[in-house]
Amino acid sequence: MATYLFAMNPKLWQWTDLAADRRKLAKKGFLDIEWSSGRAKQIEPGSRAFLVRLGVPPKGLFGAGVTMTWPEAGPHWRAEKAAAGVSTNHLKIRLEALFELPIVTFDDFAKPPFSRFRWAVRQSGTRVPSTIADAVEDLWEGRMRTAAAEAGRASKARRGRRG
Repeated sequence: MATYLFAMNPKLWQWTDLAADRRKLAKKGFLDIEWSSGRAKQIEPGSRAFLVRLGVPPKGLFGAGVTMTWPEAGPHWRAEKAAAGVSTNHLKIRLEALFELPIVTFDDFAKPPFSRFRWAVRQSGTRVPSTIADAVEDLWEGRMRTAAAEAGRASKARRGRRG
């Protein structure tokens, strides 16, 4: 299945419920969200989805999951564009991981094989070439293991202070 990037730029949109959504994901094991896919219409359900933070540092991947639906046209996510009648495509993504900040950064992407791809995408729904997507998946999984180990150590330390 193909891999796609879905952009989030804090300069243009603030994810005000991010902390609450991260707690929901931790409790249920997944989080279903609707996200813009830009002009992309051919993203198949079941495709790999990575959320990429752009615009302000730190930049990089901060969420991952799979697409659940085909893109459908709807009002633009920016209120001023929606008011002007501009539309965009949207789809549903089931996130299985979501972080406050990127766990794979643009510094990571400055090295081969990642440096062959433009990570600062102009819109959501940008396809990642399969040769690079495989390497990203490996890097992401490694960072997920590291994040889980760090969370376990922090939890153990908190329990130790309470005891």
